[in-house]
Amino acid sequence: MSVLYDIINILPFSLLAVILFGSYTGMPVGSAAGFVICLALSLLIISLRGMKRQNRLRGIGIAAVFVIVLTIAAGEENRQLFIKEYLWVLHIIFLSAAALIAGILAARNIWIRRAVSAALLIYAAAGTALSWEISKEAFALICFIILVRIAEEIQRGWIKSGSPDIKPHITGIAPMLLAVCLAVYLVPAPAEPYDWQFAKDIYNGASSFISRIYGYITHLSDDYGSIGFSDSGAFLAGLKDNDEEVLLIEVGNPAVKDVRLIGCIGCDFTGREWVFDTDTQSNYRMTDTAETVCAVREYAGAAQSGLLQNTNMYFENCMYNTKYIFSPAKIRLEKTKEKLAGISERNGSIISEQRLGYNDSYLISCYVMNYGSPELPEMLKNAEPITEAAWEQTAKAENSLGKDEYTYENYLDYRAAIYEKYCRPRGLSERAKEVTDGINSGSDSRYETAKKLEAYLKKLEYSTDSGALPDNVTDAGSFLDHFLFTAKKGWCMHFATAFVLMANEMGIPCRYVQGYTAKRDVSGDMIVKQSNAHAWPEVYFDNVGWVAFEPTPGFFVPVGWGRYESSADTDSEETEPDTDADTDEESELSEESTQPGIDPMIFIIPTAAVAAALLIFWIAARFGSRRRYERMTPQEKFTYLTRQNFRLLGLLGFPLEDGETLSEYHDRIMRSESADIKEQTGFIPLYETVLYSDREITVGDIAPAEAAHNALRGSVKKSSLKYRMLLMIRE
Repeated sequence: MSVLYDIINILPFSLLAVILFGSYTGMPVGSAAGFVICLALSLLIISLRGMKRQNRLRGIGIAAVFVIVLTIAAGEENRQLFIKEYLWVLHIIFLSAAALIAGILAARNIWIRRAVSAALLIYAAAGTALSWEISKEAFALICFIILVRIAEEIQRGWIKSGSPDIKPHITGIAPMLLAVCLAVYLVPAPAEPYDWQFAKDIYNGASSFISRIYGYITHLSDDYGSIGFSDSGAFLAGLKDNDEEVLLIEVGNPAVKDVRLIGCIGCDFTGREWVFDTDTQSNYRMTDTAETVCAVREYAGAAQSGLLQNTNMYFENCMYNTKYIFSPAKIRLEKTKEKLAGISERNGSIISEQRLGYNDSYLISCYVMNYGSPELPEMLKNAEPITEAAWEQTAKAENSLGKDEYTYENYLDYRAAIYEKYCRPRGLSERAKEVTDGINSGSDSRYETAKKLEAYLKKLEYSTDSGALPDNVTDAGSFLDHFLFTAKKGWCMHFATAFVLMANEMGIPCRYVQGYTAKRDVSGDMIVKQSNAHAWPEVYFDNVGWVAFEPTPGFFVPVGWGRYESSADTDSEETEPDTDADTDEESELSEESTQPGIDPMIFIIPTAAVAAALLIFWIAARFGSRRRYERMTPQEKFTYLTRQNFRLLGLLGFPLEDGETLSEYHDRIMRSESADIKEQTGFIPLYETVLYSDREITVGDIAPAEAAHNALRGSVKKSSLKYRMLLMIRE
């Protein structure tokens, strides 16, 4: 009864674990082997739990001998083949064992069973409400576990006469519960699940409300931890990992692969931090976008899509309580305002009047530059001045024509302001100036100088634990000396800052930017995390606009959508024979044709080892039993021999029946026709006398009992093979 109860409580856990998590172990889809392994292992362990300690150890030892010898006999080649093709079997065994342990613990503790049943009930209800893919097999097992638990709770609360033990009641109704679950499994499921839309709406509304309240309480500013975007430009002592999701982005243009999202832009550096002004109204971002569009149109003409492409980006906010609208550099601000009211630009940052919370969404219209195009450097070097007619044509397309802040005269003022605001000498030391002079010498364009500066800084070490800035760093010059000549390592803030300071010293307009990097994943969308926060410099190119550079080692400017290949290159790639692929295919065919078959000795040797182990166990048991017997008192010896003789009589067809007295048992044997057995039953009246009187066992009483024991063993050995095996195992 106890074994059946264990099967009811433990086996469903193991099977459910394989159904829910078997695919993660590498088990082939639709394979029944995993369930067979799980079932066999579960029944084996449940059987071991019902055995005596000695037999349990024997069973474990025999299994261990078989596995160890099988592993050795298989050889290195077959072991590697198993690891390559069938490692999932071990994963299934470990998964089943873990589930069995959980099931055993649950079988021992009612509160664990209650907790597990409640968790499964919640899982099934949530899966139904949220349209999770729960297989019918899993659902049927969950129903069985929950029904068994309900039945057990009813039995516990039911005041009844008779046996108080719950196990017989549960095992008795288990077939009926199993039939109910099989009926659930066999009933056809509808083609479309019930969508539970009303429950989803309630959940989404409550979740959004709670998240927004939580955000306002816990995030009073836009600083989101030791790594992540921050509206503070101060240097931290070190960075820590943070994979909290920030934004979910769907990009409308499938060509766009990666972008950078600007949060805020700084031009004033104190030596220990960048200052971000998000209070002053400006129109820099839209003016920059229009300038870049004009430049690409004038330079590339009909082929302008190779350098710049338009796209809409749909953002879903995962942060709490932020005022920043993150966007690519070339934002189409006036187009975006048509869909997203209440936003404005303030010194390069796009700010929302109403702070955004969890699950708030918005649409950004923008352009993305193709940094992977080989034509980009040429355009940066050779861009022609933008005419008023070209400017007005672009302004019309961007819905900014006629607005005072976007006139051609304002554009010319904007260009002059850039040099005044972003091209100021920073007071560098003579040692730092020597470095910038060396980088600047021999360059015939701003682009080449910026690339040389980028390459110089990439030679330093990237580290997220470079320590806090020393106290003697008080201005731009002392910061740069410390970074270049003392620390020689840092993270993106250090490298972007050094680039801006050195570029300004060389007369190059350059600004510091903080935001995020974003790249498409396998689903085609972009998931931006706090760890994607980044800082980088942007250089201004006359008649083109702001262009990003990447001085941080290990980082690269987002390509956009890649390089263009000439038709000649494409043709050569298509027609060139793939000799490596042919060689690999021939190698695979060769391996398949020469792969050896399975040697039967791989299984014969472990089987022989198990037989040898059984023999050793039997010899050890006989020897140990003999030693224990020799140390017994006459009373203990007689009792031991009597019990063994009763067992032998049972194997010979004369078991002691329930309720039968020893006298009745002896009389029944004496009335039989088995003369050899009747001669060996003299110990029974003596045992009855010892039980119900003060009769002491003497040494003389032992010899007849031993003689009867030996005779009965001899009779069992002459009987069927089954009884001879039982005799060997039980001794």
